[in-house]
Amino acid sequence: MARTLVKTDAIVLRTMRMGETSKLATLFTEHHGKLKVTAKGARRPKSKFAGSLEVSWQVHIACPVRDDRDLHNLTEAETVRARPRLLADLTRLSYAAAACEIVDRLSLDHEPNRRLYLCLTGVLGGIEEVASEQLEALFWYFQLRVAEALGYRPELANCANCGTLLPAEAAWFSPGLGGGVCRDCGRQDAAEQDGQGAPDYLRARKISADSLRLLVLLQGLRTYSREAIPVAPPLLRDEVRALLRSFLEYHGGTNGRLRSLEFLDAVTH
Repeated sequence: MARTLVKTDAIVLRTMRMGETSKLATLFTEHHGKLKVTAKGARRPKSKFAGSLEVSWQVHIACPVRDDRDLHNLTEAETVRARPRLLADLTRLSYAAAACEIVDRLSLDHEPNRRLYLCLTGVLGGIEEVASEQLEALFWYFQLRVAEALGYRPELANCANCGTLLPAEAAWFSPGLGGGVCRDCGRQDAAEQDGQGAPDYLRARKISADSLRLLVLLQGLRTYSREAIPVAPPLLRDEVRALLRSFLEYHGGTNGRLRSLEFLDAVTH
Protein backbone atom coordinates (compact mmCIF):
# COMPACT_ATOMS: atom_id res chain seq x y z
CA MET A 1 0.00 0.00 0.00
CA ALA A 2 1.05 3.62 -0.57
CA ARG A 3 3.17 5.11 2.18
CA THR A 4 3.95 8.81 2.50
CA LEU A 5 6.25 10.57 4.95
CA VAL A 6 4.17 13.48 6.22
CA LYS A 7 6.00 16.50 7.61
CA THR A 8 3.67 19.27 8.70
CA ASP A 9 2.49 21.51 11.53
CA ALA A 10 -0.36 20.17 13.64
CA ILE A 11 -2.53 20.95 16.65
CA VAL A 12 -2.86 18.30 19.37
CA LEU A 13 -6.59 17.64 19.74
CA ARG A 14 -6.60 14.75 22.18
CA THR A 15 -4.27 12.32 23.93
CA MET A 16 -4.64 9.20 26.01
CA ARG A 17 -2.34 6.69 27.65
CA MET A 18 -1.24 3.61 25.77
CA GLY A 19 0.39 0.87 27.78
CA GLU A 20 2.90 1.87 30.42
CA THR A 21 4.99 4.41 28.51
CA SER A 22 3.29 5.44 25.26
CA LYS A 23 0.54 7.82 24.12
CA LEU A 24 -2.19 7.79 21.53
CA ALA A 25 -2.72 11.25 20.06
CA THR A 26 -5.20 12.79 17.65
CA LEU A 27 -3.67 15.61 15.62
CA PHE A 28 -5.20 18.08 13.20
CA THR A 29 -2.57 18.88 10.60
CA GLU A 30 -2.25 21.90 8.38
CA HIS A 31 -2.15 20.00 5.09
CA HIS A 32 -3.30 16.42 5.73
CA GLY A 33 -6.35 16.74 7.96
CA LYS A 34 -6.80 14.65 11.07
CA LEU A 35 -4.30 11.95 11.96
CA LYS A 36 -4.37 9.43 14.79
CA VAL A 37 -0.89 8.46 15.89
CA THR A 38 1.04 6.35 18.36
CA ALA A 39 3.90 8.10 20.15
CA LYS A 40 5.95 5.21 21.52
CA GLY A 41 7.65 5.92 24.83
CA ALA A 42 6.17 9.45 25.00
CA ARG A 43 5.54 9.21 28.74
CA ARG A 44 9.14 8.42 29.58
CA PRO A 45 10.93 11.45 31.12
CA LYS A 46 13.69 11.44 28.50
CA SER A 47 11.45 10.69 25.53
CA LYS A 48 11.94 12.73 22.37
CA PHE A 49 8.19 13.43 22.59
CA ALA A 50 8.27 14.60 26.23
CA GLY A 51 6.57 17.96 26.69
CA SER A 52 5.34 18.27 23.11
CA LEU A 53 2.09 16.31 22.94
CA GLU A 54 -0.16 18.52 25.08
CA VAL A 55 -3.74 19.30 24.07
CA SER A 56 -4.00 22.60 22.12
CA TRP A 57 -0.22 22.85 21.53
CA GLN A 58 1.11 23.39 18.02
CA VAL A 59 3.80 20.93 16.95
CA HIS A 60 5.80 20.10 13.84
CA ILE A 61 5.61 16.39 13.16
CA ALA A 62 7.09 13.71 10.95
CA CYS A 63 4.96 10.63 10.48
CA PRO A 64 4.90 7.84 7.86
CA VAL A 65 1.26 7.55 6.74
CA ARG A 66 -0.21 4.51 5.01
CA ASP A 67 -3.56 4.85 3.29
CA ASP A 68 -4.71 1.43 4.49
CA ARG A 69 -4.30 2.27 8.20
CA ASP A 70 -6.17 4.44 10.68
CA LEU A 71 -3.34 4.57 13.23
CA HIS A 72 0.18 5.69 12.39
CA ASN A 73 3.52 5.69 14.19
CA LEU A 74 4.76 9.18 15.02
CA THR A 75 8.52 9.53 14.50
CA GLU A 76 9.13 13.21 15.35
CA ALA A 77 7.28 15.98 17.20
CA GLU A 78 8.82 19.37 17.92
CA THR A 79 6.94 22.05 19.84
CA VAL A 80 6.20 25.09 17.68
CA ARG A 81 3.95 26.90 20.15
CA ALA A 82 3.34 25.88 23.74
CA ARG A 83 0.39 27.34 25.62
CA PRO A 84 1.39 27.50 29.30
CA ARG A 85 -1.10 30.28 30.02
CA LEU A 86 -3.95 27.90 29.27
CA LEU A 87 -2.62 25.33 31.73
CA ALA A 88 -2.67 27.98 34.47
CA ASP A 89 -6.26 29.15 33.83
CA LEU A 90 -9.07 26.60 34.08
CA THR A 91 -11.59 28.76 32.22
CA ARG A 92 -9.28 29.42 29.27
CA LEU A 93 -8.21 25.78 29.25
CA SER A 94 -11.88 24.74 29.12
CA TYR A 95 -12.55 26.92 26.08
CA ALA A 96 -9.42 25.56 24.37
CA ALA A 97 -10.42 21.96 25.10
CA ALA A 98 -13.90 22.63 23.73
CA ALA A 99 -12.45 24.12 20.53
CA CYS A 100 -10.21 21.07 20.06
CA GLU A 101 -13.08 18.64 20.68
CA ILE A 102 -15.30 20.42 18.17
CA VAL A 103 -12.64 20.02 15.46
CA ASP A 104 -11.98 16.42 16.50
CA ARG A 105 -15.64 15.41 16.43
CA LEU A 106 -16.62 17.30 13.28
CA SER A 107 -13.65 16.49 11.04
CA LEU A 108 -12.84 13.30 9.16
CA ASP A 109 -9.55 11.39 9.16
CA HIS A 110 -7.16 12.30 6.33
CA GLU A 111 -9.47 14.99 4.94
CA PRO A 112 -7.41 18.18 4.43
CA ASN A 113 -9.09 21.41 5.49
CA ARG A 114 -6.56 24.20 5.91
CA ARG A 115 -9.32 26.70 6.55
CA LEU A 116 -10.45 24.67 9.56
CA TYR A 117 -6.85 24.39 10.74
CA LEU A 118 -6.47 28.17 10.59
CA CYS A 119 -9.75 28.60 12.48
CA LEU A 120 -8.43 26.41 15.27
CA THR A 121 -4.97 27.98 15.50
CA GLY A 122 -6.58 31.43 15.45
CA VAL A 123 -9.04 30.76 18.27
CA LEU A 124 -6.38 29.11 20.45
CA GLY A 125 -4.22 32.21 20.11
CA GLY A 126 -7.25 34.38 20.80
CA ILE A 127 -8.17 32.44 23.94
CA GLU A 128 -4.71 33.24 25.29
CA GLU A 129 -4.89 36.96 24.61
CA VAL A 130 -8.44 38.31 24.86
CA ALA A 131 -9.87 39.68 28.08
CA SER A 132 -11.77 37.15 30.15
CA GLU A 133 -15.09 38.88 29.42
CA GLN A 134 -14.49 38.42 25.66
CA LEU A 135 -13.97 34.64 25.81
CA GLU A 136 -17.60 33.70 25.30
CA ALA A 137 -18.10 35.85 22.20
CA LEU A 138 -14.75 34.68 20.79
CA PHE A 139 -15.89 31.09 21.14
CA TRP A 140 -19.18 31.84 19.38
CA TYR A 141 -17.23 33.50 16.57
CA PHE A 142 -15.11 30.35 16.32
CA GLN A 143 -18.17 28.09 16.11
CA LEU A 144 -19.60 30.17 13.27
CA ARG A 145 -16.26 30.01 11.43
CA VAL A 146 -16.06 26.23 11.92
CA ALA A 147 -19.54 25.78 10.46
CA GLU A 148 -18.53 27.84 7.43
CA ALA A 149 -15.23 25.96 6.99
CA LEU A 150 -17.14 22.67 6.99
CA GLY A 151 -19.67 23.88 4.43
CA TYR A 152 -22.80 24.49 6.50
CA ARG A 153 -22.76 28.20 7.28
CA PRO A 154 -25.94 29.07 9.20
CA GLU A 155 -28.35 31.41 7.47
CA LEU A 156 -29.02 34.45 9.67
CA ALA A 157 -30.37 37.13 7.30
CA ASN A 158 -33.22 35.36 5.48
CA CYS A 159 -35.46 32.46 6.42
CA ALA A 160 -33.49 29.28 5.71
CA ASN A 161 -36.71 27.61 4.55
CA CYS A 162 -38.75 30.12 2.55
CA GLY A 163 -36.16 32.85 1.90
CA THR A 164 -38.08 35.80 3.35
CA LEU A 165 -36.19 38.50 5.26
CA LEU A 166 -35.98 37.61 8.93
CA PRO A 167 -37.80 40.02 11.24
CA ALA A 168 -35.58 40.12 14.32
CA GLU A 169 -38.46 40.45 16.72
CA ALA A 170 -40.21 37.32 15.44
CA ALA A 171 -37.38 35.05 14.29
CA TRP A 172 -36.89 31.38 15.10
CA PHE A 173 -33.85 29.12 14.80
CA SER A 174 -33.92 25.61 13.36
CA PRO A 175 -30.78 23.41 13.24
CA GLY A 176 -32.44 21.08 10.75
CA LEU A 177 -33.48 23.82 8.32
CA GLY A 178 -30.09 25.51 8.44
CA GLY A 179 -30.31 28.51 10.77
CA GLY A 180 -32.75 31.36 11.23
CA VAL A 181 -36.33 30.90 10.05
CA CYS A 182 -39.42 33.06 10.05
CA ARG A 183 -42.18 32.57 12.60
CA ASP A 184 -44.44 30.49 10.34
CA CYS A 185 -41.66 28.16 9.18
CA GLY A 186 -40.35 27.88 12.74
CA ARG A 187 -43.72 26.90 14.15
CA GLN A 188 -44.29 24.37 11.38
CA ASP A 189 -40.85 22.84 11.87
CA ALA A 190 -41.29 22.67 15.65
CA ALA A 191 -44.61 20.87 15.22
CA GLU A 192 -43.06 18.35 12.83
CA GLN A 193 -40.16 17.69 15.18
CA ASP A 194 -42.55 17.24 18.10
CA GLY A 195 -44.36 14.63 16.06
CA GLN A 196 -41.10 12.83 15.35
CA GLY A 197 -39.98 12.93 18.99
CA ALA A 198 -36.83 14.95 18.28
CA PRO A 199 -34.58 15.77 21.28
CA ASP A 200 -35.33 19.14 22.85
CA TYR A 201 -31.94 20.61 21.97
CA LEU A 202 -32.51 19.94 18.24
CA ARG A 203 -35.99 21.47 18.01
CA ALA A 204 -36.79 24.79 16.35
CA ARG A 205 -37.14 27.59 18.89
CA LYS A 206 -37.65 31.33 19.09
CA ILE A 207 -34.54 33.51 19.09
CA SER A 208 -34.39 36.93 20.71
CA ALA A 209 -33.64 39.99 18.62
CA ASP A 210 -30.49 40.69 20.66
CA SER A 211 -29.12 37.18 20.11
CA LEU A 212 -29.80 37.32 16.39
CA ARG A 213 -28.10 40.72 16.06
CA LEU A 214 -25.03 39.49 17.94
CA LEU A 215 -24.74 36.36 15.79
CA VAL A 216 -25.05 38.46 12.62
CA LEU A 217 -22.30 40.77 13.91
CA LEU A 218 -19.96 37.86 14.69
CA GLN A 219 -20.64 36.12 11.39
CA GLY A 220 -19.82 39.36 9.60
CA LEU A 221 -16.31 39.55 11.07
CA ARG A 222 -14.14 38.29 8.25
CA THR A 223 -10.91 38.12 10.25
CA TYR A 224 -10.13 37.83 13.93
CA SER A 225 -8.74 40.72 15.92
CA ARG A 226 -8.82 41.21 19.66
CA GLU A 227 -10.39 44.64 19.28
CA ALA A 228 -13.25 43.35 17.11
CA ILE A 229 -14.52 40.72 19.57
CA PRO A 230 -17.39 42.15 21.65
CA VAL A 231 -18.35 41.30 25.20
CA ALA A 232 -21.26 38.87 25.21
CA PRO A 233 -24.13 40.04 27.44
CA PRO A 234 -24.62 37.42 30.21
CA LEU A 235 -28.36 37.35 29.56
CA LEU A 236 -27.77 35.96 26.06
CA ARG A 237 -25.29 33.26 27.05
CA ASP A 238 -27.63 30.32 27.57
CA GLU A 239 -29.67 31.03 24.45
CA VAL A 240 -26.76 31.49 22.04
CA ARG A 241 -24.84 28.57 23.48
CA ALA A 242 -27.81 26.28 22.95
CA LEU A 243 -28.41 27.49 19.39
CA LEU A 244 -24.82 27.07 18.21
CA ARG A 245 -24.36 23.76 19.97
CA SER A 246 -27.51 22.26 18.49
CA PHE A 247 -26.57 23.52 15.01
CA LEU A 248 -23.08 21.99 15.09
CA GLU A 249 -24.27 18.73 16.61
CA TYR A 250 -27.03 18.37 14.01
CA HIS A 251 -24.97 19.19 10.93
CA GLY A 252 -21.76 17.61 12.17
CA GLY A 253 -23.44 14.27 12.85
CA THR A 254 -21.72 13.92 16.22
CA ASN A 255 -24.12 11.20 17.43
CA GLY A 256 -24.23 12.67 20.91
CA ARG A 257 -23.50 15.78 22.88
CA LEU A 258 -20.08 17.38 22.84
CA ARG A 259 -18.71 16.55 26.28
CA SER A 260 -16.31 19.48 26.56
CA LEU A 261 -19.19 21.89 25.99
CA GLU A 262 -21.03 20.27 28.89
CA PHE A 263 -17.92 20.78 31.04
CA LEU A 264 -17.59 24.36 29.79
CA ASP A 265 -21.14 25.04 30.97
CA ALA A 266 -20.27 23.77 34.43
CA VAL A 267 -17.03 25.77 34.68
CA THR A 268 -18.39 29.12 33.49
CA HIS A 269 -21.77 29.23 35.20
